[in-house]
Amino acid sequence: MSKLAQRWLVLAVVAALFPIGVAAQANPVVRIIELGGDGSSEASYAQGGGFFKKYGLDATITDTEGGGAAIAAVVGGSAEIGFSNLISVVAAIERGIPITIIAPASVFSSKSPNILLVKSRRSALKTGADLRGKVVAVTTLDGELQLGAQVWIDKTGGDWKAVHFVEIPLSAMAAALAQGRVDAAMMTEPSLSRARADVAVLGNADAGIAPYFISGAFFAANAWIDAHPDLAHRASQALRDGAHWANTHHAETAAILARSTSLDPATIATMTRATFAETLTPALIQPAVDVAYKYGRLKEPLDMTAIVERARPFWERRTLPAQEPVSTPR
Repeated sequence: MSKLAQRWLVLAVVAALFPIGVAAQANPVVRIIELGGDGSSEASYAQGGGFFKKYGLDATITDTEGGGAAIAAVVGGSAEIGFSNLISVVAAIERGIPITIIAPASVFSSKSPNILLVKSRRSALKTGADLRGKVVAVTTLDGELQLGAQVWIDKTGGDWKAVHFVEIPLSAMAAALAQGRVDAAMMTEPSLSRARADVAVLGNADAGIAPYFISGAFFAANAWIDAHPDLAHRASQALRDGAHWANTHHAETAAILARSTSLDPATIATMTRATFAETLTPALIQPAVDVAYKYGRLKEPLDMTAIVERARPFWERRTLPAQEPVSTPR
């Protein structure tokens, strides 16, 4: 055999054993839908911190305007994981919609609320009694924001049944107040800070539900969880790590929020920043669920123990296969 033929034979063997140009196996893709505000951006913060990559996942994150749309997307198969307010998720589960909570998300604290019932600065409204016959804007009808407003109205001399609630995106609430199309609105950050010059606080409405409770949750379709329990666990762990990182790295998350909202970082620095749950227990969920039943969101009283137990396999720590080192979260 000539030397040239021998050389080609060696190259052929090497190419067969070590093919070049073959890309490394890609991480599984997990599509996540969240709402875009500070309190609903935990997935974006987890991605910015490098935690989905840490658990061997490629997360693609998109925003929607309401929790109902996120539930529809997950059930319809256009996303694997969604974020919504806790009440909408629990009500959907009670109605038989096949979804499961896989991780807690934002928490509400009456001492540092980032959700407030607001009015136009020109408005003379002061109490729930003043809202009789008025219009209140919320992001999702029958969701947690509406529940908080209803409780506040009743506790301050009004009757929530005499108030008309309408669904309006957060981004449009300030304009709706200024134009007189609504009389009050349940607003969250960063929309609150954007509208600071034009709105005034009417009440710390969610404090009437409980002083401290989990107000948001991540969920997935039962069919996807059953088919991919390991991916559900890894996604939950990424969110868990992301929650801790976001709670302790406000400067870094402020930069992520600024990019996604085009909000001035200086304004974000003055906001009441969201806190994310790092524990998942029935005690942190049950108070809101009990109030939801009282106000007709749920058909029957619901013990959250079973729902939390269903989520526990995804939320609890366990040894995972080692992943390639990742860069320090940025």
